[in-house]
Amino acid sequence: MKILLIGASGLVGRALLAKLSTEGHTILALCRHPLARLPQEQGVRWLSVDMVRLCSAIDWLPLLDGVDVVINCAGSYQKTLPNEYFVLNAEAPAALFAACAEMGVAKVIQLSALGATPNAVSAYWRSKAAGEAALMKTGLDWAIVRPSLVYADEANSSVLFCRMAACPWLFVPADAGVVQPIHLDDLTLLLMQLLESPSIGRRIIDAVGPHALAWADYLQIVRQSMGLSPAKVIRLPAGLLRWVVKLAHYSSGHLLSADSLLMLHHGSCAAGLDTTGQLARIAPSQFTHPALLAQAQLANWLPLARLVLAWLWLFTALVSYWEWHTGLALLADIGLPPKWQPAVLWAGIGLDAVMGLLTLLLPSRSLWLAQAGLVVGYTAIITVFLPIWWLHPFGPISKNLPVLLVLGLLLCTQPRRSAAP
Repeated sequence: MKILLIGASGLVGRALLAKLSTEGHTILALCRHPLARLPQEQGVRWLSVDMVRLCSAIDWLPLLDGVDVVINCAGSYQKTLPNEYFVLNAEAPAALFAACAEMGVAKVIQLSALGATPNAVSAYWRSKAAGEAALMKTGLDWAIVRPSLVYADEANSSVLFCRMAACPWLFVPADAGVVQPIHLDDLTLLLMQLLESPSIGRRIIDAVGPHALAWADYLQIVRQSMGLSPAKVIRLPAGLLRWVVKLAHYSSGHLLSADSLLMLHHGSCAAGLDTTGQLARIAPSQFTHPALLAQAQLANWLPLARLVLAWLWLFTALVSYWEWHTGLALLADIGLPPKWQPAVLWAGIGLDAVMGLLTLLLPSRSLWLAQAGLVVGYTAIITVFLPIWWLHPFGPISKNLPVLLVLGLLLCTQPRRSAAP
């Protein structure tokens, strides 16, 4: 069977691709990312295509030659361009479905989202509903699968929930709705069953797990499955969360948005009759495991380590300026000529201030290496010219060792910047 799998590099797409490739299917895998970064399975042909550029049926026709089944797992949850939700989740799929009808594709499986309705509270859900409507207008044999929260160890949302669950207290929105999370393995199994079925009969399926849970209860289960005891729940008012969302826009890769808060308030629980909750094999208590705890706690502490490091650089710059004469005396003690002392002290103050600001605003591997080099340089100069400082009762030099340890930790955990395609 020849299958066109769209969104093959995403969370669900990757899991489904692994299953399909073991079944001997021929797969045309579409994604946005450069081909060199993607796994190369047997029988899989990768195409790097931006779906937002395929908004007419004629754009899709060459990709559908000889295709038996189309599975659309593409969808944008994080909007980066104006109208991107509608283009990616509705306009481009509508063109795809029209092309499928023209080419006589036997079966179309559309991955949507639980909560997708024309009058939904979020633009994301409304765009998904528009894509569904376009498919339902065709004469194709189709199935629309609406998953609730999908759990997988590597999913960005799951990593965030593990981090939340690993905190000493559980911070949850006061008005959060009920969720019915499904494990990625169960969702993949459902999609495979639809693929193998002779006819899927134009069905809308709510893909949910076996248990509907309040947010606090879900996080408690995640927490306990990682090996922690239950924690106190602190419910955050909506007004505070709106400010958190505004601040989140200044961080990279954030999942918080006004839309996500609306969806969180609405909840993600199946209301229809055609659901998979009774068929799901994996309960939320089986989602996480103790091996995830260290990763979650490290992710929680690293931002604080970065803030403390930034404070250290900025505070050092401020104290060096405030205690100007002390700094000049130190430079004199190491034998620096008096005429150079002010310039060197100003350079040190400026360098410390720049390092502090970059730590807050532009963290990178090169920055951690530069800071480590600077700390080693400071330590070496003091060691050569004022070795007695190593015996100072307050340990001003020996404390550089844990600073270097923190920098090494930040360096090891800092993601490498992707090369340009």
